[in-house]
Amino acid sequence: MAGNGERVGDVLLAEDGPVLRATIDRRDARNAISPSVVDGLEAAVRRAREVEARVLVIRGAGGTFCAGADLAWVLGTIDQPGALQPGGAFIALLDRLTAVLGEMEAAPFATVAVVDGFALAGGCELLLACDVVVADEAARIGDRHLELGLLPGGGGSVRLYRALSPARARWLLLSGEMISGREAAEWGLVTRAVPGDELDRVAEAMIARLAGRNGDSLAGAKAMIAAVRDVPVADGVAAEQRVFIDHMGKNDAMRAALARFLSPKER
Repeated sequence: MAGNGERVGDVLLAEDGPVLRATIDRRDARNAISPSVVDGLEAAVRRAREVEARVLVIRGAGGTFCAGADLAWVLGTIDQPGALQPGGAFIALLDRLTAVLGEMEAAPFATVAVVDGFALAGGCELLLACDVVVADEAARIGDRHLELGLLPGGGGSVRLYRALSPARARWLLLSGEMISGREAAEWGLVTRAVPGDELDRVAEAMIARLAGRNGDSLAGAKAMIAAVRDVPVADGVAAEQRVFIDHMGKNDAMRAALARFLSPKER
């Protein structure tokens, strides 16, 4: 069971052994991204590092993941003097959001998004920054920025192109269409989609499997993923080998695990 819960901004944090759970809790706004949500996401990543969590789980309260940016905040901010200049209110929040999503992607722990309801625009960008995404088959997922004349600003265009074929990435970006969780899994946008009444059970089983991995091994695998992203295969393999050799040379826990596996009593 999760314990040690607290609220930072509009995100509820709870430590659950090697798992840190972060739940966006702006139910009346469909968990839209606001300065207080970014406060909480920053705190979640910081806390996960501090407690050496193996898994950071991101969810939304009240039956939806995240419906995107808080448009009321956007409208009330973009016309303020200097808001769209470096250091201005809008750009400052955008910089913080892109930074925390980048930190999630590069973190030494696994990040898991559990998605029900809507994951749209900024919510889709949040989903894309996670290592593993488990979705309700009926969830609605998409980059909806163009529906309102907006554009992605939290890395959505870049990460969609990494996650999908160019044709499908272009379609989601240009059309603003929402696809179901089931279709998102078929496209490779999410890891797994299941019926809504199985979402918690399947997600918890996947989280438990990740939490059971050795922390150094998780960090090494994440370093490998970062090293090989968007680079020539030969360069990626060389980078992978550097991380692998470093990991193998210093990891006593890995050695102990191999010894247990090879022990006759374990066979």
